[in-house]
Amino acid sequence: MKVGLVYAAIVLLTFGGGAMAQSPEWMLEDCQNSSQIFYQDFEARSDTKYEGQRTDGTHAVNGTIFLEGRRESFQCSYNAAGNTMVDFYTEGRSWPTFVRGEGGGPYMASSGRPAEAPASSNAAKVEFTPGTSRIMLEGAVRGRDYFDYSLGANAGQTMDVDLRVDGTNGDGTIYFNILPPGSRGEAIYVGSRDGNSATVRLPDSGEYVIRVYLMGNDRDTDRTVGYDLDVSIR
Repeated sequence: MKVGLVYAAIVLLTFGGGAMAQSPEWMLEDCQNSSQIFYQDFEARSDTKYEGQRTDGTHAVNGTIFLEGRRESFQCSYNAAGNTMVDFYTEGRSWPTFVRGEGGGPYMASSGRPAEAPASSNAAKVEFTPGTSRIMLEGAVRGRDYFDYSLGANAGQTMDVDLRVDGTNGDGTIYFNILPPGSRGEAIYVGSRDGNSATVRLPDSGEYVIRVYLMGNDRDTDRTVGYDLDVSIR
């Protein structure tokens, strides 16, 4: 484990020493997903452990991701309620822009390394009915597959996206990301971290992609999740 993570042990309380988050399990899965997104390796095994609540009220989750030929340690910090990540620490430093969804680490766009993705994909072009700027899409995703919806938009416009489960033989662990024009996997909105309802002011003009995908047990056990996707541009 990297030396930079040692500081966490100094300030952690025992489980009985502070208010617990409503869902430690959610933090574990969110931190695991975030490590795969940061390193752009969606097939990598990622192990996480909830370490407890610190004296400042934040919660700590430590983890290890097993990449090809190496492994990396990381730590996710969450607010007192346990529902928002406030820090992602790995490779000897914090990555605040990654946490805020404003950019990524060295394995995203700045690295020139293409993102790894699930096994197969489907795609569709979103076309609004003339005179409207909102559409309801329906579909289903299975296992490691994903579905890409592309649509053109202008800088300064706002994209609203809402994703809801509509039938599943699993847990219904489905999310979406919003990818900007020219993206090779990096996202300006990450649903597994930020939730399944987004309002995003678009930074550039061009073709955006809404990527719908599964995580957790549903992905790993090849479950199918049906969904409704409400999309609008204003």
